[in-house]
Amino acid sequence: MAERVRAFDWSRTSLGARETWSPSLKLAVDMLLATNFPMALRWGPEFILVYNDAYAPALRERHPDALGRPFTQHSDEFRATLLGIHQDILRGESGGYALERMPLQVQREGGEARLAHFAVSYSPVPDDTAPTGVGGVLISAVEVTGAVETEKALRDTQARYNMALGAAGGVGAWEWDIKANKVYCDARYAILHQVDPAFASLGLPAQRFTPAVHDEDRDRVAGVALAAMQTGGDFSDEFRLVQADGSIRWVVASGHCYLDADGKPDRNAGVVFDITERKAMEAELLEARLDRDIAMEAAGMGRWDHNPSTGQRYWDKRSCELFGVPEPGPLDFDGFLALVHPDDVEGVKAAVVAASNPAGDGLINAQYRVVRAADGALRWIETFGRAYFDRDQCIRFVGVGWDITDRKAAARRLESQEETLRLAIEAADVGTWDLDIRNDVLTWSDRCYAMFGVPLGTPVVREDFYTNLHPSDRAEVREALRRTLDGRIRADYDVEFRVIGRQDGVERWLSAKGKAFFDAEGKPTRMIGTTVNVTDRKRAELHLRLLVNELNHRVKNSLATIQAIAGQTFHAARSLPAAQEAFTARIIALSEAHDVLTRENWEGADLMDVIDRLTALHGGGDRFVLDGPPVRLSPRPALSLSMALHELATNAVKYGALSRPGGQIMLSWSVDYAAVPRLTLSWIERGGPPVETPTRRGFGSRLIERGLAAELSGEARIEFRPEGVECTITALLDC
Repeated sequence: MAERVRAFDWSRTSLGARETWSPSLKLAVDMLLATNFPMALRWGPEFILVYNDAYAPALRERHPDALGRPFTQHSDEFRATLLGIHQDILRGESGGYALERMPLQVQREGGEARLAHFAVSYSPVPDDTAPTGVGGVLISAVEVTGAVETEKALRDTQARYNMALGAAGGVGAWEWDIKANKVYCDARYAILHQVDPAFASLGLPAQRFTPAVHDEDRDRVAGVALAAMQTGGDFSDEFRLVQADGSIRWVVASGHCYLDADGKPDRNAGVVFDITERKAMEAELLEARLDRDIAMEAAGMGRWDHNPSTGQRYWDKRSCELFGVPEPGPLDFDGFLALVHPDDVEGVKAAVVAASNPAGDGLINAQYRVVRAADGALRWIETFGRAYFDRDQCIRFVGVGWDITDRKAAARRLESQEETLRLAIEAADVGTWDLDIRNDVLTWSDRCYAMFGVPLGTPVVREDFYTNLHPSDRAEVREALRRTLDGRIRADYDVEFRVIGRQDGVERWLSAKGKAFFDAEGKPTRMIGTTVNVTDRKRAELHLRLLVNELNHRVKNSLATIQAIAGQTFHAARSLPAAQEAFTARIIALSEAHDVLTRENWEGADLMDVIDRLTALHGGGDRFVLDGPPVRLSPRPALSLSMALHELATNAVKYGALSRPGGQIMLSWSVDYAAVPRLTLSWIERGGPPVETPTRRGFGSRLIERGLAAELSGEARIEFRPEGVECTITALLDC
């Protein structure tokens, strides 16, 4: 290190070149470099570091880069703990500090590195050139490893103490040596006060712990501590601590201040308990009481209190208004019963007797009519209360009551509407169902039981529903249900499927529609819907499909006949073999497009179905790279695109990418839904022979660029690039 100090460019630091150093600085550096004890020096306002070989292992991976570095380039925890100590010394406010058991990594004889413990002292170094008379802080260390190891038994005892503290609900303990102004504490106490536990256990000044105390509590906490120091004895106080993340923890500190023989404060020790949850509960309780009063006022509830021993019943103002009693005050139980409708008196008496029975739950929840004393109006009242017992005797009965006349009228209207709806559903042969997803309980109406061929009233769950499904329809139904119950999609449930009656074995077609409901976290909780028997409609559709397929078959036969005639005609013209081949291929392509359309009764086709036919005809999926979303085509674009793709593929087989092994065609497409839905399709060939621009456009190119563009209300462009043919087609989807 002496060589490093001599070679170091000190002019780059705030200390300046060595020849400009003050005598005090030179003497301090020479002294620490000459000793074999671990020593270091931090000099000047930036606390520039100089250290010797014995101190180097304590710096670990920071050695030797730490030489000449300011204090700010150390870890946050290190700065937060020691920066104040250094600043106090440099300002001349402290004659030094000592940390008695600092752990440091040292190198023993033979090169062995091990953890040792040192008594580290921080001492001021006088310097007449410094503004405060102190130029820096001298750090020295004396090994106390032996003493530390002898304290193992003490640590074991401390561990047992910590267990006892934790069992008692404590979260930290401290001891303050008042005369030495050192606070020793455990890790939990240190963390609560934002102090590094490694240094806190060695003893730190009391002022290092006060910044964590909430600003509004700091003066009061200091006053409690000072009062205890004057008289000694126990003390306790509740206050807030600000945590490193900005959160607030409430604690209660309980301890004892010990005085010496002269009555002077000697030490202060105690524990802290975390009461954050208790404080939160108290705040919530207060808020709940306020909410209760507000809610009762908003809901029009009245409170009552009944004393069984005296028979007196006390009502608040709102209860008096409900019953038409002039003013709040006592009313005996018989006076209360006199206001109850005669038909409901016995029911009220029975409910009160049941709630007053110590063998029961002590609760009452009753609905009854009253004839209001003030105006004779008939009103419905609902009451809820609880009885309290002492030695099996009901000593108090309290509760609330509110007017439910409007709710009763609404319930009657709802009941009438539900009956009307039930009759309408039965007339329409519609079944209703309700799925409780959390409990996996499925509720069917009578019509649903009949549709599924299940005995009426049989308990069912979701799996029972799947059991009755036709095997061919289970996957589609499960997928529809998955999309409906997915909180990100929340699709409406709309699916048709077949069921096999459990009892009668009859196959029925059902159409189900439903909707799911979700909780605040997006998880499904309930699903309701309807089911309609569409078996007759499905049979009619099947019959119609058979007729259409027969018609399609006849049309294909006609096309085959035309193909044969054309083949014979062109065969006679020996100069037109290429025309014969092209005409035949085009007729085949047109037939393939017809197949795709007739499969869906000429209502349209999926673009992927058209492309799949093309790839199957020209070498399979290995030669084609496909990329695009699902697209639904109307019949006209389906036929036109099929013909265009056939022309491109035929050209690729003869001259392009499909004419040699390894060639590929990249076929991609996208749809712009901004205004009118428009399809953009790109055909790119790669891996074929070099392409030359033709001197004239053939029939296929003209078919694509002119006829296709007009047919699709769009445009088509073919480019003969050297690396392969590229074609871009844009078309309206509905034309």
